[in-house]
Amino acid sequence: MSEKTKISSGQIGVFAALMCMYFIAPTHSAVNVASTGLMSTYGVDANAISYMVSITNLLEIPAAFVIGLVAGRKLSYRACALLATALVFVGGVPTFLGAALPWEGILVTRAILGLGLGCFMPVVLGVISLMFQKESVRATMMSVASVVFNVGMIVTTNVAGILGAISWNLAWGIYLFSLVPFVLCIFLLTPKNVPAVPATDASGEKVKIKLPVSGWVLLVLFLGGIIMSQSLFNLGGATIGAVVDNPAVIGTIFSLFSVGAIASALLFGPAYKFLKAYAIPAFWVVDIVGYVLWYAAHVTGNVPLFYVAIVLAGFGTNTMTVGVPMLLSTFVAPAIVGTVMGFSYVFQNGGGFLASPIDQVVSLVAGADAIMSSVWIFDIVVGILVLVGLVYVAKKASAMKAEAPATDE
Repeated sequence: MSEKTKISSGQIGVFAALMCMYFIAPTHSAVNVASTGLMSTYGVDANAISYMVSITNLLEIPAAFVIGLVAGRKLSYRACALLATALVFVGGVPTFLGAALPWEGILVTRAILGLGLGCFMPVVLGVISLMFQKESVRATMMSVASVVFNVGMIVTTNVAGILGAISWNLAWGIYLFSLVPFVLCIFLLTPKNVPAVPATDASGEKVKIKLPVSGWVLLVLFLGGIIMSQSLFNLGGATIGAVVDNPAVIGTIFSLFSVGAIASALLFGPAYKFLKAYAIPAFWVVDIVGYVLWYAAHVTGNVPLFYVAIVLAGFGTNTMTVGVPMLLSTFVAPAIVGTVMGFSYVFQNGGGFLASPIDQVVSLVAGADAIMSSVWIFDIVVGILVLVGLVYVAKKASAMKAEAPATDE
């Protein structure tokens, strides 16, 4: 057992810069508040707005994959961070400044924005994994990052709404904040503060991009968990609306998802210290309970149950978004942590895209009279299967840990 882990001032500075990046990472849909203004100005319909948002989401996937392959290997993490924040600035600020862009220009800037935002997770979590080698400390830092991510989602959405109420284009002002992490990364993400990525493993051989079978299983489980979460957002509003037709109530219920997510992030670090990989399936049980309560609320029309269920669902979903990258980082050499973080983000976004077609298939099989019930039952079954898989992965992770050379953990 080593001495108590000390975090240097340089590491604190790097972490602060990364958190400024993560604060604006969930902003791809924050400017949706300006939809009415966009439709009025450009004469487009809601489908065009949906397409605009989808472009950003779609391009985050290849961006995450590519940056994961090169971060720390072909390009320094500082160069990747500067590229990412610069793309976000270029993708957001022209619209804020009122540039006379044609509709096609708006779409191009949204594409650039997606490329930038897609780079954030592999860079942020890759650097955290490099700086904090002790697992319990790394888990805590990733938990803090998740808190910042969720708070950023709440704050930027509200700020965009306030600015958009003045003029629709001002909603894009949230992307001015990208200058803050850009400047901080220039001065703080230096070779002195960020450990170099070793090109070889302990035996002196060149590190290859290789993930164990349990790692791929974990990614598939992650995909399943995100499909469940996206189904909740896709169809949850209609489920609540069938019981209480009040947009304010629906909005309040969905806002509580972030409350559960933040609670999960705050508790995951301490839990991981004692439970290790088993913290993920332990926390995931809460998610399953949340979906069972959601189904019960749907069947009985009990509105208070929706409030409880959404908090538990947020808790469980965030367990995956924190726990999966954390556990993946322990499966591979430091040289390819950025790569597997990219894989993780690809599977995360992939789950978001697959949710709608899967829900449609489930609904077609069940019939029009049982659409909602069938989707929630399907999600509960998926949740149980994911739990079984998470226990399997946790056992494999524990076995790998036992076989590995002794560390300071």
